Amino acid sequence: MQMTVQSDGAMIVLVDGETYAPPPYAPAWRREAFSAVLEAITTSLGTAVKVTVTEYDGARFTDIVMPSRAPTAHPVAPVSDPVPVMQAPPVPVQGHGFIAGEDVAIAPIIGYGSAAPDGQVNAVVAQDQIPANVQEMLLIGRVSGTMQLVRATP
Repeated sequence: MQMTVQSDGAMIVLVDGETYAPPPYAPAWRREAFSAVLEAITTSLGTAVKVTVTEYDGARFTDIVMPSRAPTAHPVAPVSDPVPVMQAPPVPVQGHGFIAGEDVAIAPIIGYGSAAPDGQVNAVVAQDQIPANVQEMLLIGRVSGTMQLVRATP
């Protein structure tokens, strides 16, 4: 992967010699998006990436960037005598416009989902995780910054 930073802070990003463009309707890459770009690429590839950065003054540096680990669920200790519990059915929450593979926050922050290759996220939320009076949810892309207000449809 190659990143070239221009004097105005704009960045050109190449992955395997091909331009890696920002998502549709997103602003052009800038130096400020450096870590977000690295996160998006390593997450989508699922592997370490060798990065060469060339600054506008000609300075160059190279590093190996590892993908961040996806949050893992913490196992719950089993109860000695399980008691059957009536649970409300899960509530589907859908959004679109996210970067493939990025973590998408579901607010109130009750979990994370991952975007599919087409940028769509589908999450299933247990009704008991949503306060009774909440009818809208906010989806936030952790890499793209995409935010979408959606209705929770019980």
